[in-house]
Amino acid sequence: MAKDGVMPIQPCDQTIFQKGKPVVALDASSNEAETWVKAVAKEANACIDWHYSGGIAQVLHLGEDESRKRVETAITKLASELQGKILHQYQLDDKGLYRKGVTNAPDGASASFMNPETGEAAYI
Repeated sequence: MAKDGVMPIQPCDQTIFQKGKPVVALDASSNEAETWVKAVAKEANACIDWHYSGGIAQVLHLGEDESRKRVETAITKLASELQGKILHQYQLDDKGLYRKGVTNAPDGASASFMNPETGEAAYI
């Protein structure tokens, strides 16, 4: 831990970043996201990591379906320990808000964001 009490954050594992599938989106500080994601990974004995996209912490999983199920169980078990908020939990086949590649936006939209109430994309 650094002198100022802030834990140094390692970059997202590149293999997980490139090949991982989204599990949850979080509203959490980098320190809180890091601490919580590490706890979930340990509880689930699974490969997960996170990164920010548009100010939202995107948690990604890399592995088989059984591993993903363990991650989902650990998320439920440890949800109350997150110093932040789970904005959205993704289904297995969902590519996630920021990992879909090109997002089709309505004509005239100038920006998009995640609606914190629904976890869905919203446009302005």
